[in-house]
Amino acid sequence: RAGPGFPPPAALEKIRDPCAGRPGATARGSGPRPIPGGDLEASGVLEAAFAARAVEGELIFLSVGDTRDHRRVAKDPALKDISTDFLLHLLANLRALGRENWLILSTRRLCGRLQAEHCERSCVWSTLWDDHPGLEPWRLKPGDMFLMWAQQWRYVARALELGYRVFRADTDVYFAEDPYPLLRSPLLRPFEMVVQHDFASMLDNNRRPACSAPPRRPADSAVAPGLQTCGTRPRHLALLNIGLLYVRSSPGGGAYAAINETWAAFLSKLSGPPYKPKHLNGRVESQALIDQPFMRKAVDELAAPDSASLPPKPASHWAVVSGASAHPYPAGVTCSLADQGGCGAVLEARRKTAFLVQLVRPRRPLAGLRRDERIALAPDWLFGRGCLTHVRRPLSLLRAALPSWGAQDEQQRASCTPTAAQPAPGAAAGVLVATHFVYSMAVKRQRAFAAFGWSLGDARNRSRSAADDDPCWRRSDTAILFGHTFFEQSPSKTVLCAMPKDGAPACSCCRSLPSLAAKDSALREKARAGGFVLESSNQHRIRVDGHFSAMEGCNDYQRFWDRR
Repeated sequence: RAGPGFPPPAALEKIRDPCAGRPGATARGSGPRPIPGGDLEASGVLEAAFAARAVEGELIFLSVGDTRDHRRVAKDPALKDISTDFLLHLLANLRALGRENWLILSTRRLCGRLQAEHCERSCVWSTLWDDHPGLEPWRLKPGDMFLMWAQQWRYVARALELGYRVFRADTDVYFAEDPYPLLRSPLLRPFEMVVQHDFASMLDNNRRPACSAPPRRPADSAVAPGLQTCGTRPRHLALLNIGLLYVRSSPGGGAYAAINETWAAFLSKLSGPPYKPKHLNGRVESQALIDQPFMRKAVDELAAPDSASLPPKPASHWAVVSGASAHPYPAGVTCSLADQGGCGAVLEARRKTAFLVQLVRPRRPLAGLRRDERIALAPDWLFGRGCLTHVRRPLSLLRAALPSWGAQDEQQRASCTPTAAQPAPGAAAGVLVATHFVYSMAVKRQRAFAAFGWSLGDARNRSRSAADDDPCWRRSDTAILFGHTFFEQSPSKTVLCAMPKDGAPACSCCRSLPSLAAKDSALREKARAGGFVLESSNQHRIRVDGHFSAMEGCNDYQRFWDRR
């Protein structure tokens, strides 16, 4: 276990737990220990909480709030009711994978609810910066998400200082496979930070990272073990999405510096005059305090030339790394499919995926230490982004999209996979690991989890029943169309999944679809003739024109943030 042996404060010594024996309430062997909560700013609470929740030096850091901040009031009001559901689904998901080493940063009130209603003995809160004079001018209050996100990076930095490795995840994420073996693989082991890549946008014309030269290794393999590069890419096309981030750095390292500068930049901004853009007519734009741009800027400013990259990489560029550089699993580990015969196809699909790497250097030594480290923008089969659209009368779309669709297809039954976690739907099964639906409204994300069989936090029985022997495409008149950045390089471009009947947990009913971009006009006519309907989260009709093209690779992802 990493970190020194801090004695626990009295508040963490003993727990008289009415939830004893329920998930989250009791320690399991060498697993994490339950905690009663506490303020991370109180003496000894942080050290004791980290020591209790981490397993073998690994800590999963989560955060969830309950205040009426900007996102819950204006941008996505449903979050105020759904964000806790996302958390519970994620905890059940991680538990199914055998990973319970999480610590949840929340508010004191919500932590109490998680304990009382869900027996979740893994949450804490913080009073850090609660009395900062900049809160009122910036229209923030204690517990608001922009403040909590900055607090979490301070605590991630503190965890690194104590010798832990940290996986920080948003709660609207699903893990179809345990990510830890992959992060320890020959392919990703050389990097001190692995973070989601926010590519496939109008900014980069939907261009995936790709090799522009034959992959080569540096002459001195000790400089960057395992690094095999094949080109460069300008940094404005290398955007971090910090909703999925794993870091194994320490003070004096470049990745640690990027984490540390993120919360420091927030504090600097909070201490200055509030931002009041003209279009808000004098109102404060509190979104200027969001953490992601701060980390992007920190990484850009810490970037250094990299002579180990071939061709040599200037500070203004990222190196392109071939997905075939090394094996994505450590020795003795294979893919997550129940049928191991499919692992070869999974490996081949992943080997096609190039990704980006940056060398980062601290601005100055820290306690005499200054180490260059590398940050990888994860291949999107590992950390990727999905996009979603509601479909009404999905059978009509299937019949129009698939010329071979026939009577036998109409009889498809729902499928439950007896593995540790339900895999990604359709042809994505076994390939995708962590899927993040960051640019979809909360209601749509919630429905997608139900359609994919991912709503694991719902305690109602989802085992097969007599209803599962009925044709599953007739169980509901609605479905979710799922696109993903990774699908751009696969034969299946989208996956259609039927919603469960009455929203109850159910086995998945999905079908992979080929590219529909060339059928745009025919599908438009089908929709006009009373066939399928594309809808927003609030059941407003969406134009078919160009929509399927945008779904393939999740191009122009803001298109799927359907507020109406």
